[in-house]
Amino acid sequence: MNTENTPTQEQLVQLIRLLSCNDLDEHESSRIVGVCLQSLTEPEKTLRTHYGADAAKVAQYDPQGVIAFILFIELEDYFAVADTVDELYEQIVDAFEQPALPEYPYDNNSFQTVSDFYQWVDSQLLAHHDKYRLVSFGESYTNDFQLILVYREQAEELLSLCQTLGLQAELCE
Repeated sequence: MNTENTPTQEQLVQLIRLLSCNDLDEHESSRIVGVCLQSLTEPEKTLRTHYGADAAKVAQYDPQGVIAFILFIELEDYFAVADTVDELYEQIVDAFEQPALPEYPYDNNSFQTVSDFYQWVDSQLLAHHDKYRLVSFGESYTNDFQLILVYREQAEELLSLCQTLGLQAELCE
């Protein structure tokens, strides 16, 4: 990560807050920030120490993705990760304690592209859980999709912060 994109402690705290919809306690957030900051000077060692030898390889083949990788691992319960849109949708439904979302339309959909699927999901979220929006965050090295539900009103702030830090993130549309 070059110095102009080097995250500050405050930026990382804000990023974690946005990604977790303010759900993490201060102690857990501080621990994750500490790991991220440690990875700035010793990415491979930090990944190996906290997540194992396989994780350490990320520092070699995607040095710009180390922070996003750490955030994904640490916030994994907040992410929907899948290879197919129906599996992805099931994880989105499961994210809600009282899901009001309809079942996946296996036999009755007009999805020609992933964008069509995202637009359908967004319309369902607007109708049933309008506080939330889907965002693609980081790089999944093993799945086709790696998405997270964030507060709709904070999505642009999240994207702006990710752009400032050189992290991959975009609205699912």
